[in-house]
Amino acid sequence: MSATIDRLADLTRPTGQEQLLDVAYPTPRWTLTLRQGMVAGVLVLLIVGAWVVLQRDPEPAALPVADLPAVAAGPSADPGTDLVVSVVGHVAHPGLVTLAPGARVDDALAAAEPLPEADLLALNRAQRLTDGQQLVVPAVGEAAPPDAGSGGAGAVSLNSADVAELTTLDGVGEATASAIIAHREATGGFTAIDQLMDVKGIGPAKFEALRDQVSL
Repeated sequence: MSATIDRLADLTRPTGQEQLLDVAYPTPRWTLTLRQGMVAGVLVLLIVGAWVVLQRDPEPAALPVADLPAVAAGPSADPGTDLVVSVVGHVAHPGLVTLAPGARVDDALAAAEPLPEADLLALNRAQRLTDGQQLVVPAVGEAAPPDAGSGGAGAVSLNSADVAELTTLDGVGEATASAIIAHREATGGFTAIDQLMDVKGIGPAKFEALRDQVSL
């Protein structure tokens, strides 16, 4: 009898399995791996970034060059308006000087650099220069010759004329014209008309014929 009771007690003792239910859970349709999650995050960031860019105000479109308004250009130097003057006499750098339009005698002197013995008081340093003008710088006590030399109107300038101009003089051919230019370049320019006799091929007789046809 007692054995039967003990057997029944064993069968009715709690086992801890009484609360578990035999429930069939459904199988997951898909799973997300770590790599797939990272790719999805990057895609989300790209989409958000593109949306932010699209929300910005569009930049104004650049106009074609032809459609741009014209801008007034500043004044440009015109080489044809430059002044070319001849500076001779008591200066360190005798010869031709190119100056800007409106230049004055003082500008030409600054370029030629007068020597210590130059008499600058004999010159009007404020005088405006003209293209082709001859400026003779005298020494102290020396009379300043006129700018145009001793020649009359239309005289050929010994210090600026080219070969073609010099050959218009009576008795002057291309060889003599070239000799005049060579002498001018070697000495820095003529300071007196009678210096023509220092040119090869010009003697006293030819000089007398040319005296009134030339200027400095």
